[in-house]
Amino acid sequence: MLRANLVLILLATSGVATQRTSSSAVPKSKLYVLNSLADDMTVIDVETDQIVRTVKVGKEPHGIASPAAQDVLYVSNEGEDSLTVVDTATDEVKAKYTGLGKRPNEIEVTPDGRYVYVSVVADGKYEVFDTVKKSIVARLDTDGMPHNVVGSPDGRWMYLSPNDRRERTVEYMRKQGMPTSLNKKIYVVDTRTHSIVGTVPLPNAPRPTAISPDGRRLYVNVDGLLGFVVVDTEQRRVISEAQYQLSEAERRVETRSHGIGVTPDGKEVWSLDRGNGLAHIFDVRRLPPRQVGRVAVGKAPYWLTFTPDGKTIYVSNSQEDTISVIDVRKRAEKTRIFVGKGKRPIRSLVVAPPDRRAASR
Repeated sequence: MLRANLVLILLATSGVATQRTSSSAVPKSKLYVLNSLADDMTVIDVETDQIVRTVKVGKEPHGIASPAAQDVLYVSNEGEDSLTVVDTATDEVKAKYTGLGKRPNEIEVTPDGRYVYVSVVADGKYEVFDTVKKSIVARLDTDGMPHNVVGSPDGRWMYLSPNDRRERTVEYMRKQGMPTSLNKKIYVVDTRTHSIVGTVPLPNAPRPTAISPDGRRLYVNVDGLLGFVVVDTEQRRVISEAQYQLSEAERRVETRSHGIGVTPDGKEVWSLDRGNGLAHIFDVRRLPPRQVGRVAVGKAPYWLTFTPDGKTIYVSNSQEDTISVIDVRKRAEKTRIFVGKGKRPIRSLVVAPPDRRAASR
């Protein structure tokens, strides 16, 4: 069995806050936003859309995930090759594991909280971290640069989406210490054995990927497509494609698709258009998906996440250090939250911590 040379750093009270609510005003649901050019994440009360604290997690945080219980939060830190564990009830850092592969990116955790799959971009591998044994128990080799991963709702499968070097030369990538191979597929992993059991061919390198609530569809941003492709997870093949409705002027803008999500009811997919500052909305109940709206957001939108009730979507605007708060039903931005100059917010997640006081009664 593989065991990484991981170092556990206990940090029982190291959650650092710039603002704090009183214990009687702990938010029922929180939005966690990773600030990729800093060493912290911003915590926002979902009910009020107000910042309640900032928690130091590690240098250049990149990936974020929480199990079904939502009692803890895992954050991968690209700038220091570490994995941080945060208590979602208190927002205190419980532990930090150092010694992961070089430049960990997006992560996913199985619903039971046992395994964290870590995209290690510079190593060309995905690492599987066992939260009970507190060690890496598997490493999976892929083509390209491991960057994204999503899991099936039942925990049975992980879908690995490495991107690649695109137009950059092999020589350039070698100088950067990065993988040189190309990749135009998604890897399917059986979480019972932590082994790759299949692939899904794509028209180009995958970018962010979202999965439907029933696990039957993947929606994938791919390089060169202003839109997304639809993957049937049982057939393991692309079955449809969606393209943004753009004006001629918008088509001339240098842009790409980066950031995609499915509403909790599975009826709509929202996909981000970085150069035009837009969130495009598609009805995916029939194929091909049909665009039914769009919402203007901030500069260079990068990532999005929904509240569990599907009423609100949060979009990270990476080049203006803000979060757009969007009313899903009205298809309109309600407000914009500033997280701090030069922080470059990227990945985010809404979590509803369990009520431990109720559980103890």
